[in-house]
Amino acid sequence: LLFILLAAGSARNKSLTWDEPTFITAGYTYLDKGDFRLNLEAPPLIQEWVALPLWLGNFEPPDYSHPGWENRAQVAFAKDHTLRNRGRLADFVYWARFPIWVLGGCLVIVGAAFCAQLAGPTAALVFALLAALSPNLLAHGRLATTDLGCAALMFGSVWCFWRAIEERRTVDWIILGVVTGLALLAKYTSLLLGPTFLILTLYELSQDKTHMRSILRGGSVAALPLMATLFLGYDFGFGPALYLNGLNAIYSRFTEGYQFYLMGKVYSEPVWYYHLAAFLMKTPEPTILLLGISSWAVVRFPNLRRPAIYLLTPVVLIVGASFFDKANIGLRRILPAYPFLFAFIALAGSEKPCRFCKVLYIGLVAWAALVSTLAYPHYLSYFNVLSGGLSNGPHLLDDSNLDWGQDLPALAEWQSRNPDEPITLRYFGTAAPELYGVNARKMADLEILFPKTGVYAVSAHILTHFRKLAHQTGRPEVDWLTRYRPFDRAGGSIYLYRFP
Repeated sequence: LLFILLAAGSARNKSLTWDEPTFITAGYTYLDKGDFRLNLEAPPLIQEWVALPLWLGNFEPPDYSHPGWENRAQVAFAKDHTLRNRGRLADFVYWARFPIWVLGGCLVIVGAAFCAQLAGPTAALVFALLAALSPNLLAHGRLATTDLGCAALMFGSVWCFWRAIEERRTVDWIILGVVTGLALLAKYTSLLLGPTFLILTLYELSQDKTHMRSILRGGSVAALPLMATLFLGYDFGFGPALYLNGLNAIYSRFTEGYQFYLMGKVYSEPVWYYHLAAFLMKTPEPTILLLGISSWAVVRFPNLRRPAIYLLTPVVLIVGASFFDKANIGLRRILPAYPFLFAFIALAGSEKPCRFCKVLYIGLVAWAALVSTLAYPHYLSYFNVLSGGLSNGPHLLDDSNLDWGQDLPALAEWQSRNPDEPITLRYFGTAAPELYGVNARKMADLEILFPKTGVYAVSAHILTHFRKLAHQTGRPEVDWLTRYRPFDRAGGSIYLYRFP
């Protein structure tokens, strides 16, 4: 309930982010037409999940005569769908995001149940608190996107594998197949469940916790519902073929010559440690310290080692795979690692160390909870204190790490408080600013060099783009982050400049 309340409350005054219209509209067309052409880069399940309330409700459907449908111009087609529902935009956004809030609540419950089985009720409580108050999970657990759904289903799938090994019942293997199939239909990151299960199987065999015959029999039982789930996910079409086509399309639309951005520097090639650096900058300091304490507890208490293997194996694979990621676009790429890390932290709470260690542990958990309160409602733009906090975000990272076009309502509110100051806007996002009451003149390219008198509202991602442009053209005066200082900020991601 706490997770859902924080997600709903913080999402209430946030505009549609860059990917949300595409996911919502694509899911609607999948339910409406059974045609999966629109957004091949992601499997259909979560997109259909977020579109389901809209499809069942009294909302305007997409206009299939729009050229974007035939041309697979997903952004233009989705934008037109959003505009068709402009009269009920708040309801449209609310009901598209609501299913993700439910998934987030389920993740907290499932994670607590897994931790209770691994290490007892104290571990369950610690997990629930850390997950429900995580600014990183809340950042994406309130949006109609696929990242939180992938995290929840991957975590649930590993729990099902644990139960299948522990209980050795046919029904647990069947549930494992279904949940794993759902995870694969959520996002392609879930393909890492394959090597995860292989490593865990080898570990269990080495510890004589199971036998090869049992694994082969259980794997055969799980394979059938897994494949059936994939077929069902594609409306009984040839799911595996469609799935592989989508996998091949993941990077097909990336712009050649794209420049990457990390810690204020511009790179022509992706940086292998990008997501690890983003993790250190966007994860609260107490959470990082708790990971250290938990590592010490696992070394000291041998009974925690088997649960730790289950929790750290997917983390290592998720982070390791990110080293080869050709798209440095956000911490959300490794978001599925967070529930496993929270469960790993929770293990340490199940033991009885010295009194000082116990006080320190409780203090850090309380501190981690406090961080979320302080970050509300700007979870997407959150940076920890050591990295400089929210205001330092554009000097560190770009894209969905801080600015996904979410703060148009905050800009409209600023305008309502300052009605006598016209705004010139350079906005990063697919939502139409006028839908949220923003009345602004569009900033011309020439004004990057020669801004006119007045107030400029510039998205944080655009500011990082200006820095990239300065690097590309060799003209440092284009870099607004270095050249100018904002006088205010709308929300967490739109910076305001005044030129006399």
